[in-house]
Amino acid sequence: MQRWIFCLCLLAVPGWAFGQTWECREVMVPMRDGVELATDVYVPENQFEGPYPVLIERTPYNKRGCEHLHARYFVKRGYVVLIQDERGRYNSEGTYYWLRDEGWGERQDGHDTIEWAAKQSWSSGKVGTMGLSFTCANQYLTMVTKPPHLEAMFCAQFATNIFKDLYWAGGALHMIMPTWLLTQNEMVQPLGQNFPAHRGYLGDGETWMRWYGRKSESERTFAQSMMSPMLDDLIGKPYYDDFWRQFAVDENWDKVDVPIYHYSGWYDRYPHAAVKHFNGINKLGGEKARGHQKLILTPHLHGASEITARVIGDIDFGPEASIDYNALRLRWFDYHLKGIDNGIMDEPPVRIFVMGDNVYRDENEFPLARTDYQDFYFRAGKSGSIDSLNDGVLSREAPTEEPPDIYEYDPRNPVPSIGGDLFVQPNGARDHRPAGKRSLTYTTSVLTSPVEVTGLPKLVFYASSSAVDTDWVVTITDVHPDGYSQTLRQNILRARYREGDEAPVFMKPGEIYPFEIEMYPISNVFLEGHRIRIVVSSSSFPKWYPNGNTGKEMDEDFPGVVAKNSIYHDREHPSKVVLPVIPRGATTN
Repeated sequence: MQRWIFCLCLLAVPGWAFGQTWECREVMVPMRDGVELATDVYVPENQFEGPYPVLIERTPYNKRGCEHLHARYFVKRGYVVLIQDERGRYNSEGTYYWLRDEGWGERQDGHDTIEWAAKQSWSSGKVGTMGLSFTCANQYLTMVTKPPHLEAMFCAQFATNIFKDLYWAGGALHMIMPTWLLTQNEMVQPLGQNFPAHRGYLGDGETWMRWYGRKSESERTFAQSMMSPMLDDLIGKPYYDDFWRQFAVDENWDKVDVPIYHYSGWYDRYPHAAVKHFNGINKLGGEKARGHQKLILTPHLHGASEITARVIGDIDFGPEASIDYNALRLRWFDYHLKGIDNGIMDEPPVRIFVMGDNVYRDENEFPLARTDYQDFYFRAGKSGSIDSLNDGVLSREAPTEEPPDIYEYDPRNPVPSIGGDLFVQPNGARDHRPAGKRSLTYTTSVLTSPVEVTGLPKLVFYASSSAVDTDWVVTITDVHPDGYSQTLRQNILRARYREGDEAPVFMKPGEIYPFEIEMYPISNVFLEGHRIRIVVSSSSFPKWYPNGNTGKEMDEDFPGVVAKNSIYHDREHPSKVVLPVIPRGATTN
């Protein structure tokens, strides 16, 4: 069955000639199981001058929801663009289940859509895919199925492995996806009259904190009352198993054989995923994939509305921070789908935005081959830079005999999330001091010359707890001369998963254990007069659901117990951060 809706429109969009016409047809595209998916087909007015290469974006958000001005951008430049409602969403048939029908399973909706498009009369047979966030996720899953006519992809801001990169990164439940699912009313069971009252908790960090602080036994069942089988699956499986492997793109890089442009940002949730995809596919992919991957890491937050900004949180990163996203994608697709030799593949494969210097820089790899990994140790003493629980020192000199730093973590009063890749306000570059004052801090002396940190920092530390389980949250900040502590990067490790994410290994109270936390990638120049700070706590809410310290599952863990946690820094336990320092003045290899 096909429903044809012809829309001949006059546009008043910047960059288009007044009166420029285009045509939109809604088509029902059949899948291998007979289900049909509603697809808007945007074609140039002079469609009979084709055939044209095809660009596809598949969305759960309503193909008409944002009017997809970018579709018209590409149509004007000689492409047919397909925007499709995913299975079970809006005008499409079938039952929706998050990403299940996008990959290499029984149903392969992305694969089927690409091959359908390649066979149409207006198609040149060359197909590309594009999208950001969720519409990037389905691309990464689809590429594993090797659609024969898929020639290029532009993938922005999503994970390689949704268990390890998203839901249960570090073993703690990241609240971004439960929150997102709860805002998508159609994705969970009907919630009756209670939902509007609770939905207000989802908008910003301060409101989340107020709700969590007064959470009662009855309110503890709030999330359970909203469970659909899908939501229950996604947040009720804290161990890595075959359920999660059905979404594990990183275990299938050897099946990928397509050029891909990977896009993320320092304040996005997924720069680590973009780096892993870039390196993994270059190493393990097929002939058309190896050596044909590109990577850009901008300063931006997550989301389509953020990717052209120059002000991110509190900080103006300058005019160069803003990029022309459509123009970047157009160069990529012109080369791969039209055969236009525009030089894009002659350029270095990596482009990064260096914060502090506030410029883009081309590189040949990431992490950088010229990296000088330097150890900065946790030390006793006073930095005199913040009124934190200890105001410790971060030093190039290893410790000798020093007492541990001890603090109490009460899960009923978690440290607030401030800045970084937070999914609610305040996110981006923010002043982390209010959270730092409730945490342990280790801060360098004032820098007498700039220090560039570009790559993946790693924390290697020694700790104990009075509890059988607790969380370790580490934040890196750039301390400005006026004391402003700019959030750069934050990550977490749930102690029970220190040996892996397939099964818990609980601690013995009071016993000292080694821990490692690899931070997500960053590029920041700590300028002269600034300081480098490491912040250690056991919570960051509402970014991660607080650990009740009992070792029980999440639905049985509240209100939990207070944990007395200790960080050790002495000769036998030299806790440190390993920073990827780039020598100033060194050139790209």
